Amino acid sequence: MGVNSEGRRKLEYSGQRYYWNVQEDDEDYGRINLNIVSEDKKLIVSYHVAQSDHDKIPHIVIQGKEFGGLENHYRQGWVRVQTPIWDDRIITPRLVRTIIEWCLLPKDQLIFVDWEGNLI
Repeated sequence: MGVNSEGRRKLEYSGQRYYWNVQEDDEDYGRINLNIVSEDKKLIVSYHVAQSDHDKIPHIVIQGKEFGGLENHYRQGWVRVQTPIWDDRIITPRLVRTIIEWCLLPKDQLIFVDWEGNLI
């Protein structure tokens, strides 16, 4: 079954279609999240907007099975990993593409963080 594209923007990258939207998360203290999902639902990530404005480590929440560096890593549920510092005050298609590219790149080492962005 495909992704519900209602209310989401579409982006093509490497022959794959991705959908993304920005919305307030009522269950997460009203934080604004960028949500990205591939059409096949293998890549599903959520990123808190404007993390570059804070002193904490920027991180992304990985909900799907596809993510560079996690292929041989056993996990249950969501995983949070440190990200590069992106200019993320305004979400643009270019930033979404940058995040997708980074998510799919092979990574030698991932730095895991907890739900608040603290190193584990």
